[in-house]
Amino acid sequence: MSVVPGRTLTGVLSAGVLALASTSLWLSDGPQRARASGSGSAVPALSTTRPRSTARRFALDPLAHRAEGELRVADLDDGSRAELTLDASLQQHLTELYRRYEVPYGAAVALEPHSGRVLAYVSHSSANPKAGDLVRDPSPPSASVFKVITASALVDAGVTPGSRVCYSGGFRRLQLRDLNDDPKRDKSCATLSEAMGGSINTVFAKLADRHLDQPTVERYAEAFGFGHHLPFDAATRVSRAEVPEERLEFARTAAGFWHMHMSPLHGALIAATIANDGAMPRASIVERVVGEDGAERYRLPQAPKSFRSVLPRGTAQAVGRMMSRTVTHGTSRSAFYDPAGRPFLPGVEVAGKTGSLSSERPYRAYSWWVGFAPRDKPQIAVAALVVNTPKWRIKASYVAREALRHYLIAGKRTGAASKAPGKSAQ
Repeated sequence: MSVVPGRTLTGVLSAGVLALASTSLWLSDGPQRARASGSGSAVPALSTTRPRSTARRFALDPLAHRAEGELRVADLDDGSRAELTLDASLQQHLTELYRRYEVPYGAAVALEPHSGRVLAYVSHSSANPKAGDLVRDPSPPSASVFKVITASALVDAGVTPGSRVCYSGGFRRLQLRDLNDDPKRDKSCATLSEAMGGSINTVFAKLADRHLDQPTVERYAEAFGFGHHLPFDAATRVSRAEVPEERLEFARTAAGFWHMHMSPLHGALIAATIANDGAMPRASIVERVVGEDGAERYRLPQAPKSFRSVLPRGTAQAVGRMMSRTVTHGTSRSAFYDPAGRPFLPGVEVAGKTGSLSSERPYRAYSWWVGFAPRDKPQIAVAALVVNTPKWRIKASYVAREALRHYLIAGKRTGAASKAPGKSAQ
């Protein structure tokens, strides 16, 4: 089934939490709560076989590159040059979008789900031009994007997308009483699929409380890459995670309230895992390396092997179908359809998940969108993050819409899509 290293999240992370908090350049880590004891229903354990080593690193700053025709090229320390996988048109489009809207902090990354080739890698901060590489910064809270992981665990535990739950409360906060059925209070009902589209916290909290437990959610988080350095052509930092045992905090975590953190690169890989029928690709930004003498030193394989198997195919497809409701009926519909109901991406079915959370001191409003398109034959997976200050600007759903629209429709129509060497056919 799934391939994950055989260490618990808490064991991996305990030594690195203070270092991570001190090196975050731009975001508040949000409140953390103490762990306590609790219990829940278990599902079969994921495999604990370690993934094969995919170590490959270049002396490369993914933000430092220049245009050479339709290519993006980076100079390496040894005098060689790296030709990147970036789609020049998409890269420019997203860079200009963040700049035009003066986004205080933000990042976007797009990649091919099956190969892991990075198509866009954009980091921007109008608030702090020295913020550095925000694409690999793992300090933002994952917010409701974590519902993708919870939904995967629930489906494997036998909960169907049509499972219906009645609820009340939970829009901005969850209380212990929200986990218990109360016919006098529970006036709204939704299926798991509808709860994914509408990001309904209480439905996820109730289902997790009834069907999952702390070790299970911890294993699924670990399988999706939390608590580990994800393989990439440049060094990555661990996405910090904590899955509490105490009943209420466990339910809050499953619904996306704090405790879990991830980088935009990690978010794109989560989306790509669902798009790729449960297999997480290895993200790659270097297409080939050419030495000073003109000889080719490295070339990315045409069909790179995936980094690890995370979910059964059926589970990934079920979660992907639920994610499509986010766009058609849920929290990002307004970004993908105009007021008359006309789609901005006609003929393209999109699967996505939003996330939003705010913190104080300093105030940060986190807005996430991760997903992929087309849903049945994915060509691109995207993670977009916008972090606003009290002066509100755009949301991540808009950035993601623009990335998908440009790559799948506008770029193809104008012939602007990059033709990097060795790029796989779409």
